[in-house]
Amino acid sequence: MPWREDGFHGWTKGTSAGPPNMGPVRGLAVPGFLSLVITDSAGRRLRGKTGHDETRAVEFSWLKKKECRYGGRPMKRDQIMGNRHRMRIAGDRVGFTLVEMLTVIVIIGILAALISAATIYARARAREAAIYAQIKQMEAALMEYKNQYGEFPPDFWGLHSNDANIRAQAEQELRRHLRKRWPRYAAGTDPVTQFGADLAALGMDATKFDAATALVFWLGGLPEEPLVPGGTYKPAGFFADEEHPFQLGRPRTGPLFEFDPKRIGYGDSDNNNSVDFIRYYPEGPAAPPVVYFRSKKDPATGRSGYAVNGVIAHFEHTVDDVAVAYLDGGTVSATPAWRNPDTFQIVHPGLDGMFGGPRTINDPTRWPVTITGARFTQGDYDNITNFAARLESEIE
Repeated sequence: MPWREDGFHGWTKGTSAGPPNMGPVRGLAVPGFLSLVITDSAGRRLRGKTGHDETRAVEFSWLKKKECRYGGRPMKRDQIMGNRHRMRIAGDRVGFTLVEMLTVIVIIGILAALISAATIYARARAREAAIYAQIKQMEAALMEYKNQYGEFPPDFWGLHSNDANIRAQAEQELRRHLRKRWPRYAAGTDPVTQFGADLAALGMDATKFDAATALVFWLGGLPEEPLVPGGTYKPAGFFADEEHPFQLGRPRTGPLFEFDPKRIGYGDSDNNNSVDFIRYYPEGPAAPPVVYFRSKKDPATGRSGYAVNGVIAHFEHTVDDVAVAYLDGGTVSATPAWRNPDTFQIVHPGLDGMFGGPRTINDPTRWPVTITGARFTQGDYDNITNFAARLESEIE
């Protein structure tokens, strides 16, 4: 194709001769492309290809440093390097190479993996923090309970024990508390017997209450409405009549802790048509409930702690998953050192949904110790309590 010199002292299509000091220019028109074969004064061939419908820059450098244009568009200047003549064809590159795309994909995959791992870890810690916050609120509610009524509520542990001594101890604790909180209740009769009868009238079996039921019952109170299968337990406090506190209706004293009714489960474990457990599940009913153990005085030793007659306070979620109270250290057979020896322990199974186990509840040498992690099972380490946001953080 012919070349010519335009008003910008550059070389474009016009004459058949090439730029100064360069050989002839030969071109072949092909639909959609312009092919150029250019030789310099030394006979070296410079090749280029460009499309008619796309902007391309064809630059020439020669001794006189001329500015060249192609298709009437101004081109970039190129630096003079002695008497060498060069041509550069520059244009927009379409897409990425396969290597570049694979590199980007690998980088994105690595970043996604790092972000996912960090997100999962952050979400787990946030869930643990939320559970721990609820447990601390329960702890504050139990402290307020003691301020109002003189002592912490019983934990119901031992009421249905096969050990007569443990059962008698649990009944005595319940009897003392009922008389202390409601002095006019069951006047002239046994408060424990009357307690069982009053709750039976509401469709509950108090003889089967356990350490998980104690939290909802004492801090939340009786349900707002009569319980029905598949219904909702909405705690509304106790009836404001010291002679008849265990009946529905109004007025109520009000709960000390606002339980989420959607996270309260109740049922009949032995199919006797009576509700025998009411439990709070911070993580939902698919996970084990939160459990409450109150310190008690062992009549055999006279010391306060969480064991009676050589059996540690416990809650059996399953045969191989049992919540227990925790020791702080020391020699358990001689001088037991309990966590919160004079108050209470609140235990949640953590995000793995396991309290720990299997357990040996009647052998003090097998009871778990928080300060050393001795006799911990796999489920113990991430348990959340009112004295530790995560038990494994207590191990020294």
